[in-house]
Amino acid sequence: MADISCTFYKEPLWMGRFFGFVSTYFQFFRRSTNPFLVILFHFFMRGLFIFLSLVAGDVLHAQVVIRGRVLDLSSRKPLSNVGVGLDKSTDKVLTAADGSFVIQGLEPGFHTVTAQLDGYDNETSSEMLFTYDKSPEVVIEMQSLSQGIGEVNIRKTNLQRREAESPVSSQKLSIREIERNPGGNRDISKIIQSLPGVISIPGFRNDVVIRGGSPSENKFYLDGVEIPIINHFQTQGSTGGPVGMLNVNFIKEVNFYTGAFPVNYANGLSSVLDFRQMDGNANKAKYRFTLGSSDVGFTADGPLSKKTTYIFSARQSYLQGLFSVLGLPFLPNFIDYQAKVKVKLNDKDDITFLMVGAVDFFKLNLNANDNVTDSATLKTNKFILNYLPVYKQWNYTFGTVYTHFGAKSKTQTFLSRNMLSNTSFKYKNNDESSEANRIFTYASTEEENKLRIENSRNLGRWKLLVGGGTEFVQYGVDNKAKVLIPGAPGTAGTVKDIQFRSMLELFKYSGFVRGYRNVMGTGTLSFAGRLDGNGFNKSMGNPLNQPTVSVSASLPTAISGLFFNANMGQFTQLPSYTMLGYRNSYGSFDNLNRIKYMRNRMVAAGLQYNKVKDTKITWEGFYKNYSNYPFALNDSICLGNLGTDFAVLGNEPVSSVSKGKAYGMEFLVQRRSRSGLYGILSYTLSWSQFNDKNGKSVRSAWDSRHTLSMVGGVKLKRNWELGAKLRFATGRPYTPDDISRSLVKANWDVRGTALPNYNLLNAGRLGNFSQLDIRVDKVWYFKKASLNLYMDIQNALNNAYLGPQTLIAAQDAAGNLISDPSAPLPSYKGEYLLNSSGFLQPSIGVIWDF
Repeated sequence: MADISCTFYKEPLWMGRFFGFVSTYFQFFRRSTNPFLVILFHFFMRGLFIFLSLVAGDVLHAQVVIRGRVLDLSSRKPLSNVGVGLDKSTDKVLTAADGSFVIQGLEPGFHTVTAQLDGYDNETSSEMLFTYDKSPEVVIEMQSLSQGIGEVNIRKTNLQRREAESPVSSQKLSIREIERNPGGNRDISKIIQSLPGVISIPGFRNDVVIRGGSPSENKFYLDGVEIPIINHFQTQGSTGGPVGMLNVNFIKEVNFYTGAFPVNYANGLSSVLDFRQMDGNANKAKYRFTLGSSDVGFTADGPLSKKTTYIFSARQSYLQGLFSVLGLPFLPNFIDYQAKVKVKLNDKDDITFLMVGAVDFFKLNLNANDNVTDSATLKTNKFILNYLPVYKQWNYTFGTVYTHFGAKSKTQTFLSRNMLSNTSFKYKNNDESSEANRIFTYASTEEENKLRIENSRNLGRWKLLVGGGTEFVQYGVDNKAKVLIPGAPGTAGTVKDIQFRSMLELFKYSGFVRGYRNVMGTGTLSFAGRLDGNGFNKSMGNPLNQPTVSVSASLPTAISGLFFNANMGQFTQLPSYTMLGYRNSYGSFDNLNRIKYMRNRMVAAGLQYNKVKDTKITWEGFYKNYSNYPFALNDSICLGNLGTDFAVLGNEPVSSVSKGKAYGMEFLVQRRSRSGLYGILSYTLSWSQFNDKNGKSVRSAWDSRHTLSMVGGVKLKRNWELGAKLRFATGRPYTPDDISRSLVKANWDVRGTALPNYNLLNAGRLGNFSQLDIRVDKVWYFKKASLNLYMDIQNALNNAYLGPQTLIAAQDAAGNLISDPSAPLPSYKGEYLLNSSGFLQPSIGVIWDF
């Protein structure tokens, strides 16, 4: 056994410090040795708030105007004499013959509009932000009761609506819940952690872990167009990353499915996130400047012509310069952009163009230890520099959506292209002067070209959706690496040089159908089926059937407004292109005859109570049965346990032999604001298990037993708003290190980090996690502009979270690694760094609309 000593390093490790996103100001003053600067900073911020409150506070008394139109959902004809008003008001105005309406005399802020007309189901718009000089047009589409399947006299708000296909396992977030989320940093991946089924993962990353599934099981759609990447620095082969790249200024609503997935949204096992963007301002151009804790951004929206509107944004991170000044060993940087153009061709036809993309850079600061005297910092910096790679990643998605409304139908055509480029390299001691020092070089691209057509129509009491799609995929990789192949216990294993280039071209195809109708007055019944296939191998060439059935019914109990909802279905997902495109030393696809579609057979059922106004109350239970999950042959582990690292996932020999299961229950209370008070209370109890290398079912890395989230906010007088979020989660399992094999010189020189002991897969469990986040907003409305200042305090109670201790090779005073003469194999001595994350992170943001 290698000799182990222990050094307690009380500062968080690089990931916590890097991706914790402490405010620029806070980081600077926290490290400053001049106490006068700290005092000056606090007085400056306090003075700024007081000055703006006194000088600009509420001197303006102008009122906003809401304009909009009301249309028949099926025919697209304007509806006249519709009663329209604020959702929280009894005052109504009537629409004109062209369906238009005007509501005057309102205070600026977030508003929703409700429309009521005999013979039609009541309809409420998405929540929107209205200011003196920026009032987006409100378009409300109403469904006739003779054709609809709405809950007549039962459904009170959009929040309580039950979708026929997804009556369970679906949630919605409004614009206020997105923009004002405490600790969310305007990052959608962090914001959805408030919802049931979402496991809170402490630390620096945005990995979305849903109902015991891995982060690679999630799919994302933007206005119906699939976008494979929503995070900067994304793990290829998975979906996680540290920083969200979507601009929440554009998002008007998020539909979040943790089961009962829409049949037209495919290829996901754990969740589907459906982002809906707002349209550009049809009246005049408006701009927004945003300064956050890690980046600066600019947004513009307005008309391009009478029938064309646009929205556009760009963001630039300033972390690279900041981290260089702070002397951190890594220098990240990112740029992202997002745009949408909508053209209204006529009353029944429109076309939308959208794009979203990012460029990410990650460099090493080789001068991080200059002038550093603290031994723990020196060791940590050298450890980080010796194993972190340098990489560059960029991606984009371009999409076009054409929509045609028929007499009783709607046809949509989705055409899109997305691409990912991922390059990285690592050399021993970061010395690139010799090829002998190369540990790995990696370059990969993924390209997808997609076409999907959908047609939905009313057929009397049934509503039908039929569609299909095709994709052409190109995947390329050039990989040179030293790979450690674990050996038998007591041996060091084998370091093997691999080198291959691969090009994969793949056709994928799909077809789907869904039918649903109203039953028993307020209930619904839905049937759906989907076929997916591709030409990679014979197994996946046969279209795979994915049937689902959903039911919703009012219970005949003394408690009115209580509904039983359920869904049962089979869902599949194609393994990542890194697995499909991996080649062996003979140049053939190594996983060709071993890989299949991953499969999840899922049942979810629960109750929903609708009688509390503006409030959704649900209880659900779920059971997921996994099969055909990829199993890594070299490391002997199911890939369902992986996906939260920055390495490429799946670029290795695998076989679709693993099985798993996840089950549990969820509780939700969600309230939308009428009186200024809003919030979400969610609780999840879950179990998650996957097979180990011996075929035994053991707990997975996502087996977080209890997860509790409470988030709420209140709007106060003079445009102040206060919000707080409290989270608690049981510690997740982890796999202990294989200490002796990790410190073997041949192994450590290749990996630079510890080897997990997969004989003890997820045998350890971390401590419980809890965090309180607080956010305070103050908005000033001017005649032609508005200013929003906010302070967001993450981890307000300064709770430290201890992860597994980090094993490193011991270093002498000069930074050289120390050999261990007592080890049976040539090895280094080892020591541990205390892996502590979680510290007080205040940040200040500025949003200027003009």
